Amino acid sequence: MPRSRRRKRSSRDSFSLRLGLLSALWAVGVLSVCASMYRLSIVSGANMRSQVSRITCDETVKMAYRGPIFDRNGTLMATSVAASQVSLRRADYSYDPAHVAKVSPLLGLDTAETRRRLTSSKSNFVWLSRSVDQDAANSIGQLRIPGIDIHSDQSRNYPSARLLSHVVGFSGVDAKGLEGLELALDEEIRGKPVSVRVCRDGKGRGFFNGDDLAGVNRGASVKLTIDATLQNIAATELAAEVERSRASGGSVVMLDPVTGELLAMANLPDFNPNEYTRSSAATRRNRAITDQFEPGSTLKPFVVAAALDAGLVSPQDDFFCEQGRMQIGKWPIHDHHPHGDLSVEEILRLSSNICAAKVGQLLGASRLHDYLEAFGFGGLTRVGLPGEIRGMLRPPARWGQIHVATISFGQGIAITAMQLASAFATLANDGVRMRPYLVDDVVSDDGTPILDNEPAVERRAVSAEVAETVTEMLETVVEPGGTAPRARVEGIAVAGKTGTAQKAEGGGYSKDRWVASFAGYLPADDPRLVIVVIIDEPEKSHFGGVVAAPVFRRIAEASVDHLHIHRRPAAVPPLRIEEARRGLAAAEAPASASPMGRSGNMPDLRGLSLRAAVGAMRGCQCEIEVQGQGYVRSQLPAPGIPVAASGRVRLELAALP
Repeated sequence: MPRSRRRKRSSRDSFSLRLGLLSALWAVGVLSVCASMYRLSIVSGANMRSQVSRITCDETVKMAYRGPIFDRNGTLMATSVAASQVSLRRADYSYDPAHVAKVSPLLGLDTAETRRRLTSSKSNFVWLSRSVDQDAANSIGQLRIPGIDIHSDQSRNYPSARLLSHVVGFSGVDAKGLEGLELALDEEIRGKPVSVRVCRDGKGRGFFNGDDLAGVNRGASVKLTIDATLQNIAATELAAEVERSRASGGSVVMLDPVTGELLAMANLPDFNPNEYTRSSAATRRNRAITDQFEPGSTLKPFVVAAALDAGLVSPQDDFFCEQGRMQIGKWPIHDHHPHGDLSVEEILRLSSNICAAKVGQLLGASRLHDYLEAFGFGGLTRVGLPGEIRGMLRPPARWGQIHVATISFGQGIAITAMQLASAFATLANDGVRMRPYLVDDVVSDDGTPILDNEPAVERRAVSAEVAETVTEMLETVVEPGGTAPRARVEGIAVAGKTGTAQKAEGGGYSKDRWVASFAGYLPADDPRLVIVVIIDEPEKSHFGGVVAAPVFRRIAEASVDHLHIHRRPAAVPPLRIEEARRGLAAAEAPASASPMGRSGNMPDLRGLSLRAAVGAMRGCQCEIEVQGQGYVRSQLPAPGIPVAASGRVRLELAALP
């Protein structure tokens, strides 16, 4: 056979062999597919169809993550974190006592409660826990207990716990705000909840539809005017005094008088919003806006301011205080100490009820009511928190002469701590009342501004001159001889007023239940901070100057450093000649018997406060150099030495031993 023919035949045989192998492989593949189809459709078909038919996506839940809350400096006060819920499908669960021991610690429940939830309910669906952390949820999932399911969710967390609990409030297990700002701004913080389908596989395991989850968003973020550092100072000092005086509770409110911003609001009792279900309604109450009390003597500055503004009195006017007892109809009015004639300034410094009543009588019911209303009493401050009350300021048509008198020294009117702080802020701000506010701004998740608060003037209550005059009077309250020397702050001028009020009960007044208070601002000559301290039912002492004033001082001292307020000698307004004479009565040199004229001998200033010393130099155009703080320890020129009208005087001050 020719060679060429043999080569052609060999090629045909090789091709046939390869074709045969490919055909065999193809046949094996086809048979394998057919076998698998037979197994799936015939052998396992019924079971597969059963499992597929059990996958359902009928259940839906609403989901949205609540936005964060920050203080003015960016400190996180509330946030949402990933969490899980745990449920029981009773139809697919078989009780086993071993499950109780395994699941209880992961659910945060005791064994008795876990056993009850697993066995007592007749419902097919039972929540075992509405909030567990991710680690606990993963551990429960790894137990693979049929009938116990894990659901993705969120949990609200409050990093500062009790610190701002009454202001921030809390949200419930359904991510809905229930109290505080969480309630007030619930619509903005919650965002826009979307419906998310919950599907279950053949084994009952839940999962979310991925397309639905893409629409879930985070609510708006909230920035507060609160300063967490000042809040901590206020809460710490309040707690220390409530414990020391064995009081039933108390409040502290701090405001910026120029802007109206709320800087701190602390209350006791308090609660932990992370565990709000373990607290009572009484501990969750924001006492600074929900509890009313009679202000007592803290109301007197506003009565004096009203009379000055109305032109009915001047700072130099004297009132006779009836030696401590005055009768109005059948009702007697008493002072703590008997007084004769007192100037308007002394009425505040010595806190005379009788003379305050006489000032109020000059105003009359209608005018006194209108001025008190202008300072914010009897109305909501609208600071931005739910649950605020108006207090009690009756219409003037219902006032008799006794009501005019008692309201003038703080009885027969009820206020809140927030109202008192806002009123003192009005005095501190030259008589202009600013709208108090708590929320600085609210910004949506995409950066769109929702709310941007700015300082806003509400009204003028009294003239700037009257506010300045009353401030100078209130500075004497914290000096020796006033009712609150314990409120003095070294190097800072303080203006303030004490309050000591019996609690009303049974149509009269309690003999052993009191509210002690102190309200003030600093620096008095350039106010930046208003602080109101309320101590409810102290047991050891009930006087505001003894119980509340020291709390004010401690809060103020720490706050001054935090706010970088410069410490300097108190501003000294000119003193009346009568006050200078009283301040110099104990001086040794004859020349100190009266204030200095344009030239003359140097009076003895040793032992006097800076205010009294400068008052004694009235009329001298001297250049006064001051070193130190407190009271005059030494002076140049010495007492009795002639000094030129434009001479130089050096005073060295020191604290009293």
